[in-house]
Amino acid sequence: METRRFPFKSTLLVLLITAAAIAATISYYRYALAPPSDVIAIKEVRFHPAGGDIPPAEDDSGWIGIPLPHDWSSSTQPTLEGWYAFELPLNVPPNRLWAMYLPRVTSNVRAFLNNEAIGTGGRFETPVARNWSRPLYFSIPNGVLHNGINTFTLRVKTDTGSPGYLGKIYLGPDELLRPIYERAHRLRIGIVENTTVALLLVSALILGLWITRPKDTLHGWFAAMSLTWAAHNLNLLVVEIPFSLKIWESLRYLTVGWFTVLLSTAMHRFIGYQNRSLEFRIYGVALAGSLILLILPLDGGFFFFTNAIWTSAAILLGLYTALRVSLAWWRSWNVEYLIGICTGVPILITGMHDWLRLNGFVAREHGHLIQYSAPVLLLGFTVILLMRYVRALNHSENLIISMEAQIEKKRRQLEANFRKVQKLEHERLLADERERIMRDMHDGVGGHLVSALAMTEGDLIKTREFKEVLGNALMDLRLMIDSLDQTEGDLLHVLGALRARLQPVLEQSGIEMNWQVHDLPAISSLGPGRILQIMRILQEAITNVLKHAQARTLTVTTGSADNAVFVEIRDDGRGLDPNATQGHGLGNMRYRARQAGVDLQIEEAGPGTRVRVTIPLDDHHPQ
Repeated sequence: METRRFPFKSTLLVLLITAAAIAATISYYRYALAPPSDVIAIKEVRFHPAGGDIPPAEDDSGWIGIPLPHDWSSSTQPTLEGWYAFELPLNVPPNRLWAMYLPRVTSNVRAFLNNEAIGTGGRFETPVARNWSRPLYFSIPNGVLHNGINTFTLRVKTDTGSPGYLGKIYLGPDELLRPIYERAHRLRIGIVENTTVALLLVSALILGLWITRPKDTLHGWFAAMSLTWAAHNLNLLVVEIPFSLKIWESLRYLTVGWFTVLLSTAMHRFIGYQNRSLEFRIYGVALAGSLILLILPLDGGFFFFTNAIWTSAAILLGLYTALRVSLAWWRSWNVEYLIGICTGVPILITGMHDWLRLNGFVAREHGHLIQYSAPVLLLGFTVILLMRYVRALNHSENLIISMEAQIEKKRRQLEANFRKVQKLEHERLLADERERIMRDMHDGVGGHLVSALAMTEGDLIKTREFKEVLGNALMDLRLMIDSLDQTEGDLLHVLGALRARLQPVLEQSGIEMNWQVHDLPAISSLGPGRILQIMRILQEAITNVLKHAQARTLTVTTGSADNAVFVEIRDDGRGLDPNATQGHGLGNMRYRARQAGVDLQIEEAGPGTRVRVTIPLDDHHPQ
């Protein structure tokens, strides 16, 4: 058994690229979320857990001093709404545009300066606008800040299941704060928007590939997985949800769980692992969990189930998937599997981070991270597809080269065989033609010469009869020679040769030839043997006219009808002799007609006799 060598170079290259990508991502993340400098950072404020559109009075006993960031989940008095307040003393008011920058707030905020509204994050009615994943930026109009104490108040409101949160507050000139805000917005929202669009486009492309090639089920599972992830990203992008909070939160957690289910199935197809019973159990557990999630009311029990059980099961399924792919790579050293591992590890790490954040083990100021692993997934799968495409292309090229070599080899073999067949066919045709000529000479010229030889054996040679026999032999030999011409199915050529041979004889006998021959379609099966038989039939018919008919005119007519052509010889003589209809001459004509595959009709013409030879056009008679 051949031992597979460890692909050291390709493995090192994949690991180096992965490490460089991780380092670049972390560096950019730190850069994008770095706190602004040269501005005012508000780190301590007063908080009051009260609702309403108007803040509590300054001397209300409910106000307490707290540091920022402030996480409501650690409060002993759970609330969905509260007010923040702080003062900013100024000796000289700014003469340029200022702004307030809020890196993180959950879920919505409305800001006031000196009791004048300067900005809001959206709807305050249930369901509250969701700004928990996006930074907020409020410009402070000129003239609102004044000498002395400037009071800022912020109304923060959240929904069930999302404890309120307020990060640090930054105040300063617009030209200093806006680049910081835009950088953070680009990281938290811009990248996610672009990633979501890319997921949808890739899903459509991969889904199209799967539709055209249904047997490649990996494409279908990956498309479903990408669509599920794109749907989950809407939780980060949509500020004002279009339906109830219960439906939205249910869809949010369902996309998390079913993404890992689809991921595990896709990875099974990717590594070629077959275990349908395990997959059915995974689907069964996921369906049962989905049903429970949909049934539970939106209260503490719902979020305990989703955060502690549902997402925990998703993390465990992700761990199983990573281990399964790692085991497949360890057994095969397949570089594609290593790329799959490097693609999945960021998903697993960021997913575990978000699970720890949901369950209060990680500070909320860092936000969710799993959305940033989607580009890694897209890049990894794209690289794998390109590798498979290049490998398939190389295989096709090698196969084409191999096939071309085999085709060339077969072509040479076929050419050699064709030459052999041509040689054998040529030899067979020569033998057949030699045999036919010998048979025709035996039946025609040979018979006449034998008759002539027999005449010489007597004491007295009858010159006239001897001359007639030799003339017939010469005529038959000429007919044989004429039949060898390349007529290409042209019956007129045959008739022309026959006319050239017989017209002088007719004129010597005082018989006028009436030539009514017209163009005829070509006969594909008109070969030498068949031509000779037809010419002999026509010659015999004309010879009978010369010997017996006592005719003055002989008419040769041609025509076509019913997918056949005919040649008709008619005289104006005394007609058929009843005693001659069974003679050797007419019998030979009928025999030759059968040999040539033509129809022969001999009948009274009143006066005279008519002989018609009919030749089918589509007949595949032997040549």
